[in-house]
Amino acid sequence: MFIEVIGRGPLPDDIDRDDVEDLLADVLGADGEVTGAGTGETGWNLDVEVEPHVVHPLEMLRRLADALVDQDLGWVILRPEYETDGRTALDLV
Repeated sequence: MFIEVIGRGPLPDDIDRDDVEDLLADVLGADGEVTGAGTGETGWNLDVEVEPHVVHPLEMLRRLADALVDQDLGWVILRPEYETDGRTALDLV
């Protein structure tokens, strides 16, 4: 399952997108991977692929959200492939 991780604003000075990518990769472990990244006029994003036959996608979505909230990044949006808009990490914990 594909999950788009969207930052519609700048990250804090002590965190960059690579740090967020590392955080998500640690949470994913062998159950998925960060497959892409980008930046644009409206912010930044990371693309995540989760192995649905290994872990339930909703469980992984919660794990990713928990990790983001723990780093004070609860405003970051997680958008699974079946949703149009996504929800903030804080809304998912």
